[in-house]
Amino acid sequence: MNNLATRKTRLCVEFSDCVRERGKLRNVTFDLSPYGIKVRLKGMRTGYDISPARVYNQAVLLEVQKRREERKAHK
Repeated sequence: MNNLATRKTRLCVEFSDCVRERGKLRNVTFDLSPYGIKVRLKGMRTGYDISPARVYNQAVLLEVQKRREERKAHK
């Protein structure tokens, strides 16, 4: 695996997940850099910065919430 800090090319990941914005369905893209992640919609200029640690923490919170709901439904 390559370290992002040593890459010479820009790394942009486009997902198949779509969001409706300004009357169109637009794919979600992540522009990855060693300093963080910029999340934006394809065809839009605006983007939002988020740290990889924040993405991880949010994923953990969602998993905990899902497990709690499963336990609650099981009872």
